Amino acid sequence: MPPPRLQSATCPYLYPSRCQRPHHPRLFSTTTPSHRPSMGPESPNYIHVPRAPQPDAYYRPHIKGILPTPRHIFPRTKKEAPEIKTSDAYFAATTPEPSPATLNAPKPKGIDPSARRLIEWKSKIAEHRRRNLRESLVELRERKKKTDARLDARSAAKQRDRQARLSAPTPADEKYTAASVLQSTLPSRSGLRDPDREARIAQKQANFSAHDAMKKAERQNALHTLYMNARDFIVTEEKLNEAVERAFDPSSNQFDNESRRGLNIWNLGYPETVKEHLERANKGEAGRAVERMSGFSGITDERMRRIGEELTGGKM
Repeated sequence: MPPPRLQSATCPYLYPSRCQRPHHPRLFSTTTPSHRPSMGPESPNYIHVPRAPQPDAYYRPHIKGILPTPRHIFPRTKKEAPEIKTSDAYFAATTPEPSPATLNAPKPKGIDPSARRLIEWKSKIAEHRRRNLRESLVELRERKKKTDARLDARSAAKQRDRQARLSAPTPADEKYTAASVLQSTLPSRSGLRDPDREARIAQKQANFSAHDAMKKAERQNALHTLYMNARDFIVTEEKLNEAVERAFDPSSNQFDNESRRGLNIWNLGYPETVKEHLERANKGEAGRAVERMSGFSGITDERMRRIGEELTGGKM
């Protein structure tokens, strides 16, 4: 049996070869090699690639459900809505305080302590709700004022900037580098030249005046026709009773009899069609014998009446 080896003072192991550092061959590159014996060449992290200082994109996890659309507490159409909803009258109507009768009501005797604690808890919670509603309305009003002021200031600044850009003169670099354009070929802001502009405008004014006069004449004729027909309008209860009695009076000649046809509206039957009008005007075979022999007297009378209305300027 060989004698045991003595341990070195610098190596605690039995075999000094375990304390020897691995020897790496010296490379030509000055970069310190990165040895990752646990990663193979097939790993994407085998070669170290430095990352940019920009952080990775934040992934927003998907949250299930739909939040309700927040409603406008202070309507936009009413400017005084914030002041109304923070007034004492509105608070008194929405969050009324307990009435004195309820506060001063005698407490029932012999009530269970747990029930008494429940009543006190409910009153405390009601007071919290009233205070929270009032404070939230006041805070929301202040927040709305600040938001509206900030939006108004931003909008006014944008409008001023836009107006300044629109009214600013042409920059010198654009003026000196722009292509040369003849003055005669520049677009005219006044539009194309129209040699007949004055005559055309006068003709349009004359047409407008004639059309306006025709509309006034038609309106006056319609008013006069309404005035003439208003004589037969039923506007009172007495006239309505007289019309009903006259229409349904059995003693008068309102209905048909052996000698004549009644004048009541119920005896007229269906109104004449267009075909019947044309046949009567053209003296067709379908017309009555008396009407065929009367000639054009009916049409002539109607035409004479219209001519008289045109000459007199009124309804006949």
